[in-house]
Amino acid sequence: MSDEPFSLDQLYRAIEQHLASNLPGIKAVTAWPNIKDRIALPVVFMEMAEIEPGKDIGTGETTLVCRFEARIIVDPIKPQHCQQAAHLAAQLAVLLRMQTWGVAVEPAEFVQAMQDWTKPELDGYAVWLVEWTHQLYLGVEEWPWSDEPSDAPPGGDYPIELEFTPEDSP
Repeated sequence: MSDEPFSLDQLYRAIEQHLASNLPGIKAVTAWPNIKDRIALPVVFMEMAEIEPGKDIGTGETTLVCRFEARIIVDPIKPQHCQQAAHLAAQLAVLLRMQTWGVAVEPAEFVQAMQDWTKPELDGYAVWLVEWTHQLYLGVEEWPWSDEPSDAPPGGDYPIELEFTPEDSP
């Protein structure tokens, strides 16, 4: 884990780096791409598609369940392009298992993988969509009680003192 405070940018970078190094043959992995640019194929485009509230864990942070989408785009002129796109989607689904990308998020939960025709700018390409969610925590963790007293021992451990009298015994 990094000492850098958690941010969505940090999560995007971690996912991009991991996918780029673990999906063989992929030319690039990029979040929020400018699709008008010329790109080498196959490529993975990634974006956050939805944010829902998560279960409050009582730390003062905002808990969110974020749904991510990765589009695997393959050149339709290449032989077996449909098979290549489906194979890469399956590999990505395997990579998602228990994946935190080395940052402070709950493990990925695979949602689905399927062929995708939802982006008109990608018409003419073989495209598979892989979806997953992460629960994550944004904001400052809050401690609802006053700070520890200045006489607190190192580590904040306080000894517990108990007193028993003969009347307390059974």
